[in-house]
Amino acid sequence: MLNKLILPLLLSFLLSAPVVAETESLPKPTALPIEVTAQQLDADQEQRQATFTGEVVAKQGDIILYCNKLIVYSLPDEDQVDRLEAFGQVRVVQLDRTATADRAVYRQLQGTLVLYGNAEVHQGQNKIAGNEITVYLQENRSVVKAGDSGRVKAVLFPQQKQDQE
Repeated sequence: MLNKLILPLLLSFLLSAPVVAETESLPKPTALPIEVTAQQLDADQEQRQATFTGEVVAKQGDIILYCNKLIVYSLPDEDQVDRLEAFGQVRVVQLDRTATADRAVYRQLQGTLVLYGNAEVHQGQNKIAGNEITVYLQENRSVVKAGDSGRVKAVLFPQQKQDQE
């Protein structure tokens, strides 16, 4: 069941970097096992949710999700994940890609990943930042909102410069 719960969030990060994406394809670890560690797991079958708390680390292949708390919500009367919510020091790492935020929500049916609060996506030296980053996975597009600062920030390096460093 954990494979069904964590895999969508992790895969969403893999597919979510069109803003700073490289031309090479990244491996899709759909067949790899997922290992989740936390200090505590509370499962509530009636509410159809599982809550991992305390230094949560979810690993699959070369993808690692870190957060303080991860809640997995399932659809009523179905064995399908509705959404995943990660809270507190959220960080997703895969190869040279890193996404960070205060909170992240992945909605499986809508195919969206939203990073909230101090949201940043890094790939190599490239960086995009805003208060909220929404990634539309099926549309291969992203929207970055500035929030109170009024500005979105992107730092993009030419490929030639990245190769030299």
